[in-house]
Amino acid sequence: MGTQFTLLIADRNRHVRDFLRREFTAEGYLVDLAKDGKELVTILDSAVSHDLLILDLDMPCAGGPELLEHVLESKPLLPVVVHTFLTDDTTHSAIQKAAAFLEKSGTNLDQLKEVVISVLRKCYPSRFGSMEACDGDETP
Repeated sequence: MGTQFTLLIADRNRHVRDFLRREFTAEGYLVDLAKDGKELVTILDSAVSHDLLILDLDMPCAGGPELLEHVLESKPLLPVVVHTFLTDDTTHSAIQKAAAFLEKSGTNLDQLKEVVISVLRKCYPSRFGSMEACDGDETP
C-alpha cells in the first residue's frame, strides 16, 4: 500500500479487538478501537477521520442494525465492513447498504484482510492510482 489508511475496529470482545489491531497494524494500517456502541458513536462524532470501519453488530450499549443505520446516516462516506456472526438481521436494509458483509469465524482473517483492501481500493481509487468509485455493494 502506497498510502497509509486508518481503520476503526468496533468489536465487543477485547481479544478480537487487540488481535485485529495487531494484524492490521502489521499490514501498515493505523488502527483505532471501539469497545461498544457508545464509544463508537463518540469516536465517529469526534474530529478524528477514519477510512474504513470494521463493525461487529453484536455490541453492548447500542448494536445491531440500528447502530449500523446510525453510522450510515452520520458518516455516509465511511465504508463499513460488517464482520459479525450470522443472525436473522442479515437481510436488514442497513446491512445491505454496508460496503461488505463477512461472517465472523476463527479462520477468516485472510478473507477479512482481502475484503478490507478491496473496499479501500474501490472507495479510495485515487490513493491506489485507479478511477473506480465506492458504491457500497462490495461482497466477499
